[in-house]
Parts: sequence; C-alpha cells; structure tokens
Amino acid sequence: MKQLSRKILNGSVVILMAMGMLAAIPFNAAAAATTLKEDIQVAPGIDYRDVRLADTVSHQALKVMEIDLNAPYTKVDVGVPSALNKLERTTAQAQRYTQEGNTVVGAINASFFYSGTAMNLVSKNNRLVHSGEVFPGEDKYVNEPIAFGLNSAGKGIIDHYNLNISYIHNGSQSPITGTNKARYANNTILYTSDFPGGYTGTNIYGTEVIVTLPMAPDLEFGSTVEGTVEAIRKEGDPTSTQIPVNGFVLSGNGVGSDALKTIKVGDPISLNINVDDKWKDSAFMLASGPMLVKGGQVSLSMDSKSPNAGTRAPRTAVAIDKTGSKVFFVTVDGRQSDYSNGMNLTEFARYLVSMGADRALNLDGGGSTTMAVRFPGSEELTLANSPSDGYERSVSTILMAVSTAPKPVFNDVGVSFWAFKEIDELVKKGTIKGFPDLSFRPDEPITRSHAAVMLTREMGLNTAIISNPGFDDVLENDPYYKDIAAAENAGLLKGRGQGVFAKDSNLTRAEMAAIIQRAFNIPVTSQSFYPDLASHHWAFNSINAVTQQKIAGGYPDGKYKPDNQVTRAEFSAFIYRANIR
Repeated sequence: MKQLSRKILNGSVVILMAMGMLAAIPFNAAAAATTLKEDIQVAPGIDYRDVRLADTVSHQALKVMEIDLNAPYTKVDVGVPSALNKLERTTAQAQRYTQEGNTVVGAINASFFYSGTAMNLVSKNNRLVHSGEVFPGEDKYVNEPIAFGLNSAGKGIIDHYNLNISYIHNGSQSPITGTNKARYANNTILYTSDFPGGYTGTNIYGTEVIVTLPMAPDLEFGSTVEGTVEAIRKEGDPTSTQIPVNGFVLSGNGVGSDALKTIKVGDPISLNINVDDKWKDSAFMLASGPMLVKGGQVSLSMDSKSPNAGTRAPRTAVAIDKTGSKVFFVTVDGRQSDYSNGMNLTEFARYLVSMGADRALNLDGGGSTTMAVRFPGSEELTLANSPSDGYERSVSTILMAVSTAPKPVFNDVGVSFWAFKEIDELVKKGTIKGFPDLSFRPDEPITRSHAAVMLTREMGLNTAIISNPGFDDVLENDPYYKDIAAAENAGLLKGRGQGVFAKDSNLTRAEMAAIIQRAFNIPVTSQSFYPDLASHHWAFNSINAVTQQKIAGGYPDGKYKPDNQVTRAEFSAFIYRANIR
C-alpha cells in the first residue's frame, strides 16, 4: 500500500493541450489530455509525478522524477552490480546503495543487458567498469556511442563519446577492441579479474598474454597501467587461461593474435585508457540508445520505422535540460490496454520534448521498465510503476536520485529549512544542543541567556575559572550563570545598564551585531548601509561591520530595524557565517 503521506491530488487536474483530435491521428503525447495523479517532493530538490495521458484511442501512464542538481544535498548516481554478470531488482540494488548520508529516493532501470552483463559502456568515478559494445545497423538501439553521465562540473550530459583503449609493447601501440566480453574474429579483448569465473574461456584460435602488476589494475581514464608479461598461451593450446587478480590478460584473434605473437615472457607492457575531454573526470558514464531528443527537438539516432523503434511498448529514458542542471527519469508503462498502451520511440521523444527536455537518451525498456520511489514516511524504495510482466525484473545497472542530506537532529528542522546547514554544522561542533523534546524551535526569539550559552560553547570559553559579573538578575545558582559570566568576562556580552543583564529578554538585532563583531574581531567600517541607522546609534559600527562582511543584512525595504528580535535560527546563521567569512 502506498504511503498516506503522499500528496494526492483530489480528482483529476486535466489540461486540454489540444482540441479537435481525430481518432485516426496517431497518439501524440504533446497533444493529449493530461491528468496529474500525484505530485510529491520525495526529498529537497527531487520531485516525483504520476502523469496520465489520454486521447480518443490510447491511454498512457508515465512516472517522472525531476532532480535539481543545483539543490543542496542532491545528486544523480549510477548503480553497478556487485559482479559484471549479476542481475538485481532496481528496488533492491537502490536499497543496497542507501546508507547514512546517501539516501536513494528514486531509481530507474538503465542498461540493456545480455547473459546478465550490461551490453554497453559503464564507467564510475572516472574509471572504466565495462567497455560494452556499439552495434552496426540503424535498426539497433545502440548503434552510436552515446552516453548519459555527470561531467567534472557536476552537470548532466548526454553526448557522444570516444573510448580509446590500447596496449604498448616495444614502443608500438595496438588497439584493444573491448573489455571482459566474448572474443570475436580479429578482436583484442582485455580481461581483468572482474570477468566472471576467473578464466577467459576463449577458444584455441588466438593468442593470450598474461600480464602481472604490483596490484590490481585501475582503469582510470587518462592513466597508464604498466606490468610485466608472466606467461603466454599460444594458438592451438587448449589450456584455459586464468586471469590474475593483480594483472590482466590480452586475448587476440586474427590480426589481434598476430600483434600479440611478437611479445615474449618478461617483456614490459602497458595499457592506455582514455576518453574525450568532455567525459574526463566524470562522476559516471552510462551508454545506451538511441538518442531521442537533441536541442529540444525530436532526434532519433536510429531508424524510427524499424520494429524496435516503431512498436508501442514500455519505455525508460533519462533527459536533461539545456543547462544540465536538471535531470529527468521518465518511464511509460505499456502492454496493459485498460491502463497504459506504451509508446513508440517517436511518441516517447515527443513527450520528452513537451516536458522541456533539451536532450534525452533511451534506456532499456519493455519488461525491464522500472521506476522505484522512496515515498515520504517510508524507509525503503517501492515499485511505483506497473511492469508489463506483472512483477519487477532483475536488471544490470540502474540510475539513482540521491539525497546526501544528513539525518536531521531536531524534529522541527528538516533538510529543507533555510538554515538547516548552519544549524547542523553548529550541532556537530557542540554549539547547539536543543531542547529535551528534540526540538530546536528555530523561529522562536533567542533570549540573551541562550545567546550567551551558544556564544560560550562556540568560542570555547572557560566556565570553570570566572569572576562574578555583578548582574543583579544573574545569581550564582542560575543555570546559565557560568556561561553569562564567561561571555561577560571575555568582553563579548554586556548588560543593559543599572546592573541588569536582562537574562530572559530577547536578543535584538543591534545586540546580535555587537556580539558577533566583538566575538569574531570583525573590523569596523565608516560605510553606512541603512537609512534607519543614525551615526550616533550605539551599535552603528558593529551593524555596518557585519553587513560589510555579509554576515547579516537588512530587510527588503532596505532598513536594518535594530530593535527587532533575533530568532534562534538567525543567530545560528550569523555565528556560522562569521566563522566561514
């Protein structure tokens, strides 16, 4: 059962995007009546929507997850299996990646796969996981090298790539066809210990060179891996070649075998692994196809009339906006006539254009199409779409929407609160402890006593050796006496005159500025920022000093309003900003 905490939109929100449609016209996602069934924020910067489309002849159920990469604590990541040939359900794999500070709140299936292994390129943290294949023929899904990923700037990218893997022997460089896959005619395949089974499993019609290294090879883009030839399996030898854990095997057939025949045991040999500059230092790459949208227009990189493209089926795609700051996970269910018919790739591309995609890439679809969501109030991801098989298939790789926000310490300061980061940092330092009921009460005015406590903790003042400040309203048995005394002894806090500290009074904005300016030795300025602050005001210098350092600011009307009260959240933010200025 779906969580009750979801935001359910009562009834149907129907938007008629086009009128006068005829039943004979093919389904057009951009010209269908749209019903928004659910619209939920599953984490700050990450929204999930359940969208229904309908024209006179067809129905479609789409699930959309929109991820704002500019939002704090928000990222997109790729999930790879624990072994190259291991399949796992999207929900289970995403849950496995969830840990403290890395909560997966949404996921979709990603790579096409065969015999349990991703068919196309996958990289993670600028390291090649699997080179995959690109297939000839415009009727094939992946007939061009195109990938989705996050580049070195953390922006979404969907573009072509050029993977270059080679080995160097005696100053001569030779190409490597691929990694950890079956060897075909005239191929040179690189096998590492990631290859399932630990043996190459090739036939006798090739040469295999076994190379050892001081440690397991790290296939980082732009790197060179150097090793020594330990053994050679010649053509015709039926012995199965074991792949060294700290090393690799080069296996060649035809022209690939001819190049390897010149190598001798004991020879040094090195690998070069490289990719285009636009993909260098990327968080990950995941190849798939075809391209569906380019430049905000439908642009299929395969024959749209081929059976693979023209059949209505469940579909999965990833899309980005023009800036690369927004990423969209999109699925459409299919093969369920009373619920959702599915889309051909042109229809799917039109829908992606209608929702604002600048580029979009098709992912594995059909029975593999999966959208998993961690709904508010739940600790686990659940299946949000309706797979055509009636159950969730196991898949190879997944794409994940991730919240990196730490678990809130206080029950009234969530990760979306404007000062969450500042409060959280001060909690870590021990400056803030909150109330016994696990609340912080961020919007309540802060008292002068509580300000003294926070300041004493923040500055690490000694409360064991203090002298009585002589305030009539602060006795030695007062719970905040030591903190107030320590702050006053250090010259950070002053009374309000006539021997009164006013411990239970609320801190004003003027007092806040004076405290922060003294505590953090902020230089004064002659510049005046506010029309409501006269030069003879007692806190004139302090207020302008914290303003110049961008620690505090005025109100929208340009005034500072020095006598207004300061909230507990605001005081926390001022201390945090003063520390990092």
